[in-house]
Amino acid sequence: MSAADIELWFYARPDKTLSINQRHAEIMDRMSRVGTPLGFAGLELPATPSCGDGLVATYTVKLPIRGLRCVGDYAYRGDGHIYEDRASYDEHLRFGFKISNKAIDYKLVVNEHLPKVIEAFKGYRAHVSYDLYGLYYQGGLNDDSAVYNRLREDKTLDIDGRNNIYTLYPAQFWDAALCQRALGYGPDEVIARLEGKCRMAVRLMGGVYLILNDDPNMSYETFVQMNEQIKPILGLV
Repeated sequence: MSAADIELWFYARPDKTLSINQRHAEIMDRMSRVGTPLGFAGLELPATPSCGDGLVATYTVKLPIRGLRCVGDYAYRGDGHIYEDRASYDEHLRFGFKISNKAIDYKLVVNEHLPKVIEAFKGYRAHVSYDLYGLYYQGGLNDDSAVYNRLREDKTLDIDGRNNIYTLYPAQFWDAALCQRALGYGPDEVIARLEGKCRMAVRLMGGVYLILNDDPNMSYETFVQMNEQIKPILGLV
């Protein structure tokens, strides 16, 4: 069996009042104060990327740890461009590595390093993706999840986006607005409901940071069980 792929995803709603140049400068400044393994302290920082003829400007950061990848992107800013209230219009920061990478302590990443990047990126949502478990849970390539398919029929829902939480991950961050829109209550209620029922539930940057499982050898069955146990407590489908 091959080693699991880990991806750390950070999402932000584009701020049209900030140019890509301004947003990039702010992120680079904050990330340059964050150390290894995920931070950019002491590294050569990438120049502001350009959208060119497209709607996305992408950049990469060369990190000193072999096998640790980092890529970010910004959404196009422009007069007259329509920004829909959906996650497909988000901008991102993403890290990737193998769980077998001995230079990266997965538990430390989840418990200590991830929140620092959340604060530096200042997005509204983040999560730890363990292998393809999230995709399988949503029905996989065959779309065989009846619940997920039913939710997709509701065009007002942005599934696992700006107004919906369907998939629970080993660790995640939700800002206050996402909590209110997806759950109908705020971060403090999330923490109250999960007290004693997960590894960590704490306030972070006005939102909530949750660690449900930090086992580097988590099975898919455990991932499903985690969702089945926690989602009803939060009132999620």
